[in-house]
Amino acid sequence: MVRERIVDINCINHRYPDATEVLICGLDFFMYEKEVVGLLGSNGSGKTTLLSHITGLLAPAQGEVHVFGLEPHKHFKTMWQQLGVLLQSAEEQLIGPTVREDIAFSLKNAGWPRLKIEERVAEVMHELDISHLADKIPHYLSGGEQQKVALAGALALRPKLLVLDEPFARVDQKSKKELLALLKRLNNTHGTAILFTVHELSPLPVLAHNVYIMKQGELLARGKPEEILTDTALLKTAGLEPPSLLELVDMLRQRGFDVPYTLDAKKLADTLSTMLGSKQ
Repeated sequence: MVRERIVDINCINHRYPDATEVLICGLDFFMYEKEVVGLLGSNGSGKTTLLSHITGLLAPAQGEVHVFGLEPHKHFKTMWQQLGVLLQSAEEQLIGPTVREDIAFSLKNAGWPRLKIEERVAEVMHELDISHLADKIPHYLSGGEQQKVALAGALALRPKLLVLDEPFARVDQKSKKELLALLKRLNNTHGTAILFTVHELSPLPVLAHNVYIMKQGELLARGKPEEILTDTALLKTAGLEPPSLLELVDMLRQRGFDVPYTLDAKKLADTLSTMLGSKQ
């Protein structure tokens, strides 16, 4: 089955008003329908600039950006009917006086009839487990609740592509697990393609099908999470600390233990238990 490419970016250059130039080059960046892609890089690597071109908030001075076959900054309204976005600061995209009205905003703009809007808003609130917040004022909610409401608004039109900028950066461990489970469910149930940026590694093997790694605007590599995350030299080149668990795996392998490269602590523990048990 041939999959449709929904994002294509070829070596873009952006000039900010203060004359700062950001060049995003190296590998071409692309995504397929229903694919989940993690964009990994330290702060200042260019991740947010890349996302801003994909969402049409920025226009390249040079290079090409196509999303659903369109140039985002030229076809903003058309493209955003298929695109959902969650910003780093979720509170900045909450504009409705209540949670219910905030989620309904994009549906009203799209001209949906009232009953269909009510049905979709109820459906999305149930999906994100925020029905109890329906009549609350968004700006009085906790950070985690605001993130869920902003995500609900982004999902209301059932976008083909969901773009999230550092969605795990401001949430506690419990909220992170809930968000990971929700995003996996969206991808599996609705076929939603997801692009998310991270500067820490733990969400990648759980969620991403493929990972890009960036350093100062250069796309260094694309590969499966297990390929990228086990390349400790690549991670260090990008200014990222390899996970402690992988460093332990490296040490064990250097000492003759044939353990797999993994970020799964249980898998490593089970392998070691089996090895040590067989030696007794």
